[in-house]
Amino acid sequence: MTGRRTRAGSRAAAAAAALVSCALLLTGCGIKRSGVIDSGHAATVKVPGANSTIIYFLSKEGDRLVPSPVTGFEGHDINPEVLLLVLLEGPHGRAAEVGLTTGLPRLTGLKDEGLAVSPYSQAGITVRVPFAVGGLSGQARMQIVCTMGISAVRDVVSPVTLMGTDTTLESADCSLRR
Repeated sequence: MTGRRTRAGSRAAAAAAALVSCALLLTGCGIKRSGVIDSGHAATVKVPGANSTIIYFLSKEGDRLVPSPVTGFEGHDINPEVLLLVLLEGPHGRAAEVGLTTGLPRLTGLKDEGLAVSPYSQAGITVRVPFAVGGLSGQARMQIVCTMGISAVRDVVSPVTLMGTDTTLESADCSLRR
């Protein structure tokens, strides 16, 4: 007789455990029901096409390079000296609105007369600027190196030699660390 009571007791315990388990599942861990929530349209991003020219500014924090498409020249090759001038003018429009900045000095007066970009060769290009380059931060140097090395000659990543009023820096490649 004790065997029957044990079986009946174990069945009751199993049934009770199953009921408790189902009750826990049905409570949903405290998450309340809600209706459908409309979150608006999907996000869209304009990605510059293959013919876009990119210049590099610095993030708000100044700790990394940020690519910025040059607008207004779509479908045209930009003269490398003009591209360098656009870079040295600093961020405008949308780039300025989102807080991009530059580590490069602003050109004042007729200082842009000292700008020059050599024609492309196997050794790369030489960029001459009318200010000292020896004291530029690494990020500021990379703004010029990446902008000119990637955008000055279409479909070619060129080494860039930077020449200032004080010194000529070693040739450098654009290395965008992610």
